[in-house]
Amino acid sequence: MKRKFLFLAFMTMVAFVLLAACNQEKQEENQPAVLNVKIKTDDHIELNKETEIACLVTYGNEKVTDADEVKFEIWKQGNNQHEMLKAKHEGNGKYVVKKTFTEPGTYSVIAHVTARNMHNMPKTDIAVGQASNMPAEQNHDHDGEEHHDHHSDVTIMLHEQQYHVNEAKELTAHITHDGQPLTNATVRFEVWKENSEKHEFIDAHEQAKGEYKATTTFKDKGVYFVKVHVETNELHDHQVEQITVQ
Repeated sequence: MKRKFLFLAFMTMVAFVLLAACNQEKQEENQPAVLNVKIKTDDHIELNKETEIACLVTYGNEKVTDADEVKFEIWKQGNNQHEMLKAKHEGNGKYVVKKTFTEPGTYSVIAHVTARNMHNMPKTDIAVGQASNMPAEQNHDHDGEEHHDHHSDVTIMLHEQQYHVNEAKELTAHITHDGQPLTNATVRFEVWKENSEKHEFIDAHEQAKGEYKATTTFKDKGVYFVKVHVETNELHDHQVEQITVQ
């Protein structure tokens, strides 16, 4: 009798373990894939030499070979003139542009990637010529603010959708850190209309692992900017996206 009871207890425990494993697999399957973009370029580039600037685009475990658009925005820090170069796909999710730098200095590079109804725009800084001795830990992002953690491998993606005036819409950001969904972060959406000094801050809530949402209503048509602020105990990062309200 005792042996039968122990056998039943063992089988019950095995059933619970198998059920938990199945639930875990289902949860992982239901996690939305994210668009990940990693810029591939040297930190220091020689003057007057053709240089390859590339990015690797993946969606979950899939290498994206059919992105809707991939462009590199390049400018010298302190210079308002920005150059936008359209990238070519060279296979296996790698998109490339070629550029020759003729002036020394620190340059900023943003990869603008649109694919799978998502948009991702990671940024990095590179030193050209004699600028190789400049400190790498201080840089500025594309909206002019100082930014110290651009090498933290944080990916922030605002889900693309259609926006209409006087219609409540969810703003959805997918956030990863080191390739994994970033959970339990403090996320806020800062929203403002182009040429307006009024900025609205909206607290976002985590709906799934690495997925943060908030609802807002746009009162006027036009171009808006959405800055996604992300904070944890270890990092503080942000990214600006542009949307059009119809």
